Amino acid sequence: MSELVILKADVVIEPLVERWYAWSHLISPATAALNVPYRHLTLLESFVNAPDVHAAACQNPNLRGGPFVDLPASAVDEVRDLIARTKERQAQQIEFGEALRTAYRNLLKQADGFSIEKFYETLPAPVRGYVELYYTLGGHPDLRVIEPLLYKSPAYNPASQSALIYQANGDNRAFVFSTPRLSRSDAVELIQPFSDEIYDYLAALRITPQPLDSVMERLARAGVTDKKFLDFLTNQVPDVVERKHEGGTRWRYFGHACVLVEADDGTNVLVDPIVAYDTNGGIERLVLRDLPSRIDFVVLTHNHADHVLLETLLALRYKIDTIIVPRAGGGLADPSLKLMLESIGFKKVIELDSLDSVESGKMQITALPFLGEHGDLDIRSKAAWLVRAGTQNLLFAADSNNLEPLMYEHLKQIFGPIETLFIGQECQGAPFSWIYGPLLPVAVDRKKDQTRRLNGSDAERGVKVVKSLGSQRVYVYAMGAEPWLQYITSIDPSEDTVPAVNARMLVDACRDLGLQAERLFGSADVTLPA
Repeated sequence: MSELVILKADVVIEPLVERWYAWSHLISPATAALNVPYRHLTLLESFVNAPDVHAAACQNPNLRGGPFVDLPASAVDEVRDLIARTKERQAQQIEFGEALRTAYRNLLKQADGFSIEKFYETLPAPVRGYVELYYTLGGHPDLRVIEPLLYKSPAYNPASQSALIYQANGDNRAFVFSTPRLSRSDAVELIQPFSDEIYDYLAALRITPQPLDSVMERLARAGVTDKKFLDFLTNQVPDVVERKHEGGTRWRYFGHACVLVEADDGTNVLVDPIVAYDTNGGIERLVLRDLPSRIDFVVLTHNHADHVLLETLLALRYKIDTIIVPRAGGGLADPSLKLMLESIGFKKVIELDSLDSVESGKMQITALPFLGEHGDLDIRSKAAWLVRAGTQNLLFAADSNNLEPLMYEHLKQIFGPIETLFIGQECQGAPFSWIYGPLLPVAVDRKKDQTRRLNGSDAERGVKVVKSLGSQRVYVYAMGAEPWLQYITSIDPSEDTVPAVNARMLVDACRDLGLQAERLFGSADVTLPA
């Protein structure tokens, strides 16, 4: 029998869709079909035309997170090859995306309030049978895709999914929305769809040692024969002692919006999983091996990449029992999280509407309304989560924007005071086109785009939430400042930014009210009384 090995703690398994970092909008067929021609190809062609401009922009902190490819100018030939390969391998997605945009534009131009029926005959061929046309109650023409059908169509191609496996270099990674992942000499390619069990095998290999021979044999069956993979394994197996939680409600903060809550009967829920790798140096952090061997529930607050991180979700899939997501509304900008997760191999996904609940043991999880942070679009796949663990109430409001304080007064009347509140202060988010631009049938006026931002509450609105809910403990989180989040959020982590200033103002205001308040950063471990 060969020696026992595990995957090194700082090995990254980066999920890709045709060389781009995989996020939910690249899995859902309609949003993926629009992102390919109107985000990916646009960025790549811009880079080929002016590589030096992109390289210079990526060195400018003021342009952080902008539409600039973070590759050296010498990568022009590789990018040209990627453009050609994209047009060949994703031809059907591009055709569908272009047809969908054309259909939408034509509908907006031609529908005049009379019966919409005649427009079905004029739809471009690739989208016929996959969309429904309708008027809003206000008389505005619109369309929705029949999303379950699209997952059975050529617009969805799981063969485009793969992973790049490499050892982390600290927390430094190129920004995912503007930079494709080219082949690299220090990485191994895994060409398998995300639903394949090889991802579960590798995830478990971080914790559970296996004989080296069986590891290499299993990888070979998945198409991985590169001997470089041996560099990612170690026979130095750390002792992992899972602490049995007893007494009170315990919560642990893993960074950004990721919090694990455990009731004293062992039932647990993990909110918006984003877990750092165990790299040498840097700030103190909790990592994958700090999670329990079984995760009863995962809840996702909303369909943005810093809250639905496929990289972490795939790393945890083998130990997750149930994922709970907010129910989508069916619009083009609001794809179903449930369908997306099921398509990549998650077996038990539950959708909840506002005020719906799920219970297990001493844990009750309830979806509460979530306003704002989506550029005023009709997006319903968003929820704040009220977690009742034992006698404790904890609300995870994420990036909710307190646009209507009376809503929280109504919630307090129903649920009583909510003692522990987790709330974001991302009050200066990007214009909504930053995420949703490729989905728009026509470009939005820049002045309007600047007003419709992906904003959460500021300090003033946050204090109103605290008062309305009767909270006694307030934690500012979801600020995106941890160094291992920069490749997703591109948020300026300095303390003089508007969100950071508002976070301090909220904490100070709560303390002036005699409340316990803190801004979370890095990690935290708290046990509340039973």
